[in-house]
Amino acid sequence: MTLPNFLIIGAGRSGTSSLYYYLGQHPQIYMSPVKEPRYFGVEPRVGTAPPIQSRKRIQSRKEYERLFAGVSNETAVGEASPQYLNSPTAAARIAADLPGVRLIALLRNPADRAYSSYIGQVRAGVEFRSVEKAMQPDTYYFQSSLYAHPLERYFSRFARQQIKVVLFDDLVSDARAVVKEILGFLDVATDVELDLSIRHNVSTVPRFIALNALIWKTAHVVTKLVPLAAGRGLAMRLQRPLLRPLEPLSDPVRRRMLEAFEADIRDTGRLIGRDLSHWLQC
Repeated sequence: MTLPNFLIIGAGRSGTSSLYYYLGQHPQIYMSPVKEPRYFGVEPRVGTAPPIQSRKRIQSRKEYERLFAGVSNETAVGEASPQYLNSPTAAARIAADLPGVRLIALLRNPADRAYSSYIGQVRAGVEFRSVEKAMQPDTYYFQSSLYAHPLERYFSRFARQQIKVVLFDDLVSDARAVVKEILGFLDVATDVELDLSIRHNVSTVPRFIALNALIWKTAHVVTKLVPLAAGRGLAMRLQRPLLRPLEPLSDPVRRRMLEAFEADIRDTGRLIGRDLSHWLQC
């Protein structure tokens, strides 16, 4: 029986998809064929949040073990479930089942992460509020972008050397150097050539929100007749020509959000030993 010896625990919309695909290219690394099994826990829908249609969660131990049945000679075995960071129960469950596991947490400027999460829900056809209304402190997007308390749950249960914290800023500016650090953290060869040219799960936004919502509403009806993946695939094919690159947050909204995030940003910086004051700049 093989279980993972490393986990990418979050945060969502912070480069976890890209890292999953980068590491999956390494001959000494085995990544779960299911990207987000979420076996150890899911994040609570704190604050006001739209409904979300998510991939099936792996809940049974046997089903989870089957994800790693294909491991052969790989020495690093992992999975990526960004929901683990904000889950109130995941840290304790992981510590009980995988006490020696290595953990990778990617953190992004919380205002950008919250906005990207919001756009993801708009694109999925379940969010109709304006940016101004959706970016309030009582919303899911804001609450799930607070890092200090979730990180403390892991730091209180695992040795510091078991946790690698990576900033999204660093991954974007020098992906090769960051990935090399992560490979060293996982004790695998660091001189393997990996294709880091593609960024995965890049945020885009629908040109026509009402039409986009109609596409996803139709897809939700279709999923009652065919598997969920088929319905989602249909919606994504219809949606693709209607997407445009994501525009940055307006300065007034961004400034208001950063003021609300300031205390958590400073607490997070102290916790991970990094100066995050640049996150507070508009």
